[in-house]
Amino acid sequence: MILFCEYVVLHDCREAYLKWMNERLSEGLPMQALENTAQPGVFVEIWQITDADHAARIEKERREGRSWEKMTLWIKGGEAGLRIWTFRPVEAVNG
Repeated sequence: MILFCEYVVLHDCREAYLKWMNERLSEGLPMQALENTAQPGVFVEIWQITDADHAARIEKERREGRSWEKMTLWIKGGEAGLRIWTFRPVEAVNG
């Protein structure tokens, strides 16, 4: 399963975001952060998760956790601009 976060970082905040996110990535979080090549400033996070409970914990931390609060200020639309979805493998849909 994966948890997918998508948001737009304000242009004036891009460098601060990149520095901050690289610090988070160096902590060994089970995720990748990627920027859209056609639309600079559009970012996604792809989190490797184990199950629905793990997804719920990650989503709660992303939305409410103090460790991510600073980043919300850089997102276009603030907290409302953070979109989060959980995906499961296709073979698990009918199982």
